[in-house]
Amino acid sequence: MKGEAGHMLHNEKSKQEGHIWGSMRRTAFILGSGLLSFVAFWNSVTWHLQRFWGASGYFWQAQWERLLTTFEGKEWILFFIGWRDLALQWDGSKQRVNSEIS
Repeated sequence: MKGEAGHMLHNEKSKQEGHIWGSMRRTAFILGSGLLSFVAFWNSVTWHLQRFWGASGYFWQAQWERLLTTFEGKEWILFFIGWRDLALQWDGSKQRVNSEIS
C-alpha cells in the first residue's frame, strides 16, 4: 500500500515537471516569435521610411557634424550646454506645476 502511494506521488510529480517544462517551452516560443516579428516589422518600417525620405538617413549625422564643427570638436561644451538646458527645463516645469496649483 505504501509503495503504491509513493509510486503515484512520483508519477504525479514527474507529470507536473513535464507540464512546467512544456509551458516554459511554449512561452519561450511565443515570446521569441513575437520578438522576431517585432524586429522584422521595425526593420521593414525603417527601410521604407528611409526610402521615402531619400538620403535623409544621413541627416542626423550631418547635423551632429555641423554642431561639432561649430564648437570646434569640443564635445564637453555640448555636454555642459545640454546639461544646463535640461536642468533649466526641469526647473521650469516644476515652477509651472507649482504656479498651477496655487
